[in-house]
Amino acid sequence: MKVDGKHFRTIWLKWDDQSMVQLIDQRFLPHDFVIEEIRTVEQMATAIREMHVRGAGLIGASAGYGMYLAAIEATSRPAVAGFDEHMARAAVQLRTTRPTAVNLSWAIERQLQNIAVANPG
Repeated sequence: MKVDGKHFRTIWLKWDDQSMVQLIDQRFLPHDFVIEEIRTVEQMATAIREMHVRGAGLIGASAGYGMYLAAIEATSRPAVAGFDEHMARAAVQLRTTRPTAVNLSWAIERQLQNIAVANPG
């Protein structure tokens, strides 16, 4: 999408802060162009649940980015629970936002499978 001659994706990592996901809040379109900044799994779950993002592909991408944020959270905090447990809780939190969304579940499972391959521990 182009806005004022500048190309935007619907969701992306902030170029100068890779711990932040930015997305176009679709609740305001077509009258206003609002970029929402997401730093936590909780914020991403809210964005999915409250339809800041719409459409199967974008919901799946948002879930994938939510799992990315969960991994950042899991590695940047003192571990009360292990990494895998934190990721499993994040997966449940994201999955419950739209339980019938196939792309959402697919993206979460793909992230968990890739984590398992990378960390067979």
